[in-house]
Order: sequence, then structure tokens, then C-alpha cells
Amino acid sequence: MKKILTFAALFAGLSFAASAQTQDSVKKEVRQEMKHRKQVRSGHKMGKMQSKTPEEIAKMKTERLDKGLKFTDKQKQDIYAYNLDQAKKWKEKQEVRKADREARRTEMKAEREEFLKLLTPEQQETLKNKMAENRKDRMDRGERNHHRQMKRRNMDRKPVEKPVEETKSIDSSNS
Repeated sequence: MKKILTFAALFAGLSFAASAQTQDSVKKEVRQEMKHRKQVRSGHKMGKMQSKTPEEIAKMKTERLDKGLKFTDKQKQDIYAYNLDQAKKWKEKQEVRKADREARRTEMKAEREEFLKLLTPEQQETLKNKMAENRKDRMDRGERNHHRQMKRRNMDRKPVEKPVEETKSIDSSNS
């Protein structure tokens, strides 16, 4: 009797483990498909916007809004002026971000070279191999945009609010 119960428990455990693995693989496939769709959509739009002039961007946005909202001629002019102003600001910010990114890259490259000067050639080779292995592992796990994903996760978190300590009030009646 004990053997039958043991085999039944073992069979139930194996069945549960097998079904959990298939669900995980299905979920992973669905997540990857959704991620791919999102990247295609967002990358496509960003590529379009980056190659356009502020005037073209403002015109596109105004026309797209006009289709649904049916602006008057005066509203079209005002909306176009607003969109043009926003597009110019966006382009300026984009240029600043690009310059900052380039500066960070050169700074990081200089720091990396300075660090490598401190290592022996054997240590440099070991570090190079380890970094390549880590990169390959991340690629195998599908974390091609690992840093972006971590940044997004951190941005999505809400800051933890610390409870405010209550101050003890002094009762004037106890004096």
C-alpha cells in the first residue's frame, strides 16, 4: 500500500513539474512575441520622427489630429504652431542628448583604457573572455536590451514612502 501511495505521489509530482515547464515555455514565447511587436512598432515610429524636420513633424501631427477632431482653419493654424514649437524643442533636446551620449561614451572608453593599463596582458585576456561569455549568456537569455529593461523597471517602481513619525504632543491639561 505504501509503495502505491509513493508511486502515486511521485507521478503527481512529475506531472505537476512537466505541466509547469510547458506553461513557462508558452508564457516565454508569448512574452517574446509581444516584445518583438512592441520593438517593431516603437522603433518604426522613432525612425520616422528622427529623420523628419520639425515642420514635417508638426504637419503630420496636425493632420493626424485633424482627421479625428475636425479642426477649423483657425484651430489648424494654432495647433500647427503649437506642434511646430514642440517639435523644435524636441529636436533641440534630442541634439543635447546625443552630445551627452557621445561625451559619456568617450569618457567610458578613456576609463576602460586606464583600467586595462593596470592589468597584466594575461588578466586583460581573462577579462575579455569573461565579458564575451557574459555577453553571450545574456544574448542566449534574450536580454539584448538588458540595460534598457532594467532602467524601465527602476523607473516603473514607485518610491518607498517612509512613515512619518508622530510627534508626541504635550497636553496642557496635565501640567
